[in-house]
Amino acid sequence: MNKIISLGLVVGLIAVSCTDPNTIGLEIQPTSDNIIISSASFEGITSNTESEDSLRTDEALNLILGSIASDPTFTSNYAGVYTQILLTENNTDLGGNPTVDSVIMSYTYSGFYGDLAGFNDLLMMDLEGPIYKDSTYYSTFRNHNTEFPYNHIESVSLNIELAEIPVLKMNLYNTLGQRILDLGNDILKDNETFLENFHGFQIEMTSQNTMLYLNPNGSNSYLKIYYHNDEGGTDTLSLDFELGGDAARINLFNPKPLSNLNQEIDKRYIQSMAGYKAKIAVNNIDSIKKMLEGKAINKVTMTFDAEAGSQSEYAAHDKFFLVRVDQEGSNVFLTDLTIEGETHFGGRLENDKYEFNITRYFYQLLNNASYTNDLYLLPAGAAVNANRTILDKDIKLTINYSEL
Repeated sequence: MNKIISLGLVVGLIAVSCTDPNTIGLEIQPTSDNIIISSASFEGITSNTESEDSLRTDEALNLILGSIASDPTFTSNYAGVYTQILLTENNTDLGGNPTVDSVIMSYTYSGFYGDLAGFNDLLMMDLEGPIYKDSTYYSTFRNHNTEFPYNHIESVSLNIELAEIPVLKMNLYNTLGQRILDLGNDILKDNETFLENFHGFQIEMTSQNTMLYLNPNGSNSYLKIYYHNDEGGTDTLSLDFELGGDAARINLFNPKPLSNLNQEIDKRYIQSMAGYKAKIAVNNIDSIKKMLEGKAINKVTMTFDAEAGSQSEYAAHDKFFLVRVDQEGSNVFLTDLTIEGETHFGGRLENDKYEFNITRYFYQLLNNASYTNDLYLLPAGAAVNANRTILDKDIKLTINYSEL
């Protein structure tokens, strides 16, 4: 006979008949093979929201640029960019007296979070020091230029036409282009020499409700300096730079202490961009073991509910990860994911719920003394999306078992 035990965070141990979910009593109603035992104040499972210290953000698939300052729950969220620019060809020959005609920097963007109505001014300055492709950087890294706080951007346009490739285009001042041309052929001969003399840019955007997802490897992602020289007369030439490929690039996110979060006691909060995560503890293991005496575990799931109406303006995450904390304090993927795969493990948002199959983890938790009882619920793609999710505090742990 198959039976289901369900443990939730709601009130005391309660037995509920499947045929009549409104019937509450301490006795088990033997009218169905499926018996649900729920607990609303069961202290075996606890959870709380924690702030994420930082995230690794070098060479991400996309760069997040913008800010959201009007979120009533999560308040401020900021993303800036550090990036190199790389020559597309070696041994540049600029000719005699190269003179800038115009400078264009462009990014293909793959989407946005919030809305585009809040798009506002952009700021771009030189990096103060070098950044390196083979180094590891986190969202808290700072390399701001205090010596030359000069904005290189003259004007900005954002293509939002559905029929065209989305592009963020920046017209830069000619003074920047001329400064790069004046480095001369000896400096512009290869990227190693060029980067010793020009470290790159920091880019910021002031907006109320816009996060752009920039694609450095997009077809319209580049920097071009258009110029003419004495040999070509008025003919326009171009010096081209790439923003993707081997160009070092880093995303910067603002710190998000818990004091920034307008919390409600019955909610839990998840946010990308070094925002927030939920810590879950499965306690009273001995009580759970006793409850399962004489039973064989077939399947165990843990379910989280997104708050109703919380996605009206800001979309929740498409997917979460559930990880365990090992004895050294490191986050470790559950074997339900690493052995069984994503489809089996779950974690995607479906019908306003995130459900995980944690059968292997739960068995080890009950039988392996080296397993800690702490879990973290983390946003998937936390360094490449700006999503945030509000969850109900109640967590449902469902144990499907067979009598031995």
